[in-house]
Amino acid sequence: MTLKTGANAAGWEGVATCGSVHVCPVCMPSVRRVRAAELAAAGAAWESVDVENGKARGLVMVTLTMRHYARQSLSLLVQRQREAWKISFGQNALKTTKQIRRGLGVVGYVRAWETTHGDNGWHTHFHVAVFLEERPDAQRVRLLERLIYRGWADALEKVGAYRPSQAHAVRVDAPAAGQAGQIAKYLMKGQDGKWSAAQEMVMAHAKTGRKGHRMPLQIARGAVAGDEGDVELWREYEETATGIRALYWSQGLRAKLRDLVELDDRQDAQVAADEEAGPDKKPAAHFPLRTWYGHVVKVPGRRLQLVHAAERWSTSGIRTTIESWGLIWGVDVTEPENLPKGAAPTAAEVLRRLERADLAERAEVWRREFERQDREERLKRKRQANPWGDAFRALEQDADDRRRHEEQETAQERHEAYRAALRRGKANRPATELQTAMERFRAAS
Repeated sequence: MTLKTGANAAGWEGVATCGSVHVCPVCMPSVRRVRAAELAAAGAAWESVDVENGKARGLVMVTLTMRHYARQSLSLLVQRQREAWKISFGQNALKTTKQIRRGLGVVGYVRAWETTHGDNGWHTHFHVAVFLEERPDAQRVRLLERLIYRGWADALEKVGAYRPSQAHAVRVDAPAAGQAGQIAKYLMKGQDGKWSAAQEMVMAHAKTGRKGHRMPLQIARGAVAGDEGDVELWREYEETATGIRALYWSQGLRAKLRDLVELDDRQDAQVAADEEAGPDKKPAAHFPLRTWYGHVVKVPGRRLQLVHAAERWSTSGIRTTIESWGLIWGVDVTEPENLPKGAAPTAAEVLRRLERADLAERAEVWRREFERQDREERLKRKRQANPWGDAFRALEQDADDRRRHEEQETAQERHEAYRAALRRGKANRPATELQTAMERFRAAS
């Protein structure tokens, strides 16, 4: 493992990451930050290009919500939300709906899922960035809002959900000219009204809830603090949210945008791993596996302690920290090798590696000897602190020996008494008819 440092930041290279965008507080901000930047660039490129008819392209931000109650589970709400989407706008949409979308100039969309929790239970909703062939005016925005509500409300009712009101179910926001590039950030926003559209879609980890609603990470903080209700809520959220995409791109949209802007095709897990190390960070220290698993991972807090030391004092802070744990700089933790990928090491580098290996072997021998001496010293101090310990142990051993001997004698006496009783029983047993007949036969003969 390699600890890398940059401008007031540090991260690990070679550490496995999960890439979860909903339940992992470590991977979530990294992945969402990259996706927000990607969407913002796509939105800006889309608006800056004129179509063949000379009209500028545009985007709108659509928010879709549904009625909910405290008795409804999150899994049930998500299931109905997905089914309603398929019927209204997804793969099972009616032909008339698809014709309306083409008539309004809808080229594609990017959808983000989000949920909060309040007095009325879980509040799930979609944020959708809709890419249009033309920049919409106010009249087209209102028309789009009415048509989307009709399809969304009918679909919710069809899948068994409650029919919402238009005032609360659908909201369509159209950015001003030149602001379409920011609509993606609004998909992951905070709640202060200053977030861009891309942040509304992707920056859910940094939000705080409105009107008594709490974001999932706020629930997680309550669970960590020991709130039993928040523990159950977080378990329910984790089971349901795991596997849900943070962003869903409609079919063919990325292919259209790829001609306008460079898109990030990395998987979320790869994004999280790359962001952890960071391309702008330089290697500061290398931790061999024996040190990583033997002295860093198994002690809670040490990994974070190293990151903080690297951020404040770089290599000198790392060295001071590991030496305070009794490790040896240059043996247990070494300076990183700055060789280009695929380059063969020089003779000096090979000799340096051999020297490090020799030092590591010597250090291991000395460490074992010190541990042996430390164990003997602790045992000696323990005996000196309790001089009567050996005498008491000897008395306890004698008592145990006597008790076992008495138990053996008692068992032998019981066995002999049983055998004697068995012999007496056989002697006093009445003769059977066969035995009587045999005795008569012997007497007659």
